[in-house]
Amino acid sequence: MRTAGHIRRLFLLYRIFARRAGLKLLPRLAVFAFRRYLQGRKVPLTVMIAVTCRCQCDCAHCSASGLSDNGAELATGEIKKILEEARAIGSPKVGFTGGEPLLRQDILELTAYASSSGLSVSIDTNGLLLDEKMARGLKGAGVSNINVSLDSSDARRHDRLRSSPGCFEAAVKAVEVCASLDIPCVVSTYLTDMAVAEGRLDSLISLARSSGASAVRALFPIYTGKLGNRRRDLLSAEHKRLFFEKYADPGFVYSESPLYDYLAGGVQCTAQKRISVYVGADGGVRSCYVSKVSLGNVRDGGLAAILERSGYFTAGAGPGLDCGAC
Repeated sequence: MRTAGHIRRLFLLYRIFARRAGLKLLPRLAVFAFRRYLQGRKVPLTVMIAVTCRCQCDCAHCSASGLSDNGAELATGEIKKILEEARAIGSPKVGFTGGEPLLRQDILELTAYASSSGLSVSIDTNGLLLDEKMARGLKGAGVSNINVSLDSSDARRHDRLRSSPGCFEAAVKAVEVCASLDIPCVVSTYLTDMAVAEGRLDSLISLARSSGASAVRALFPIYTGKLGNRRRDLLSAEHKRLFFEKYADPGFVYSESPLYDYLAGGVQCTAQKRISVYVGADGGVRSCYVSKVSLGNVRDGGLAAILERSGYFTAGAGPGLDCGAC
C-alpha cells in the first residue's frame, strides 16, 4: 500500500507541475537532482516570487497581511533577472504569488519568459481575473498549473471571509475554465476545526472534483498577518491528525507539498527542508513568506549571492532560515 501511495503521489506531481512543462523540464530536474542530492547543496525546489502586494480581497485569514513589502514593486526586468538566477542555481520551478498576481499587466510576459527557460510555472490567484481570455493567455504563455483559492463550498461564507462579493462564483468558474482548457488547476483552501468537524472540507473536496480541479491543497493556519494576535488555535492537533488519516490522498488531496507531506505523515516546514525560497514584491528575500527575517534584497547583488551568503545552500541553518514563525 505504501508503494502504491508513492506512485500516486509521483503521478500527482507529474500531472500538476510537470505535464504541461514537457520535456524541456527534464534538464532542469536533472540539474536540481545533481546539485541537491549528489553535491549536497540545498537548492530550493521552488522560487516563490510575490509579483505584487496589491489584491482586490481583504481576507480574514491572510497571513501575508502585515508582512507587506516596503518599496517599489519589482519591475519586469528585475523579475526576469530572478527567473534567470532561479534557473542558474538549479531550481526547476517558480511560483508567482502576491497579493494577486493577475493584477500585474506583464504577467503573461513573465510566465512566457519563465516557461521558455524550461521552468515549471505556477500561479496563485483568487480567481477574480481568471476568465477564459486570461486562462487562454496563460496557457499560451506556458503556465504549468494554477492554484485557485476557495475557502468554503458555501458562496456566502467564502465571499464574507474574503470581503469580496462575487469572489466565490468567479473562483469556481475559474476552476471550470482551467479544466475545460486542460490547465492543471489546484483548489487551495485552509483548514480549521470547524471546517473539519462540520463536514465543510468534505463538501469542498466534492466541489473541487465536480468543477474539474486536478487536486485540493489544504493549508494549515499560520499565525501571522491577520491571525497573528489569536490566542486560540484555529486547528487542533487532533484535527491535524484526522486530516492525514481521513482526507490526505496521494492522488488528490495534500497539504503544502505532495512531495514531502506523506513521507513523514505530517505537514513539513518548507524553511527547514529548504523546499522553497520567497522573494517579496520589493525584492526582499526570506526563507518563506511568513518569516519576518530578511536574508537580503535581490536589488543588492542578486538572488544567488544572497542565498550563498545566508548559508541557505549549506547543511546547517543560517541566520533567519529557521524562523519559528509557524
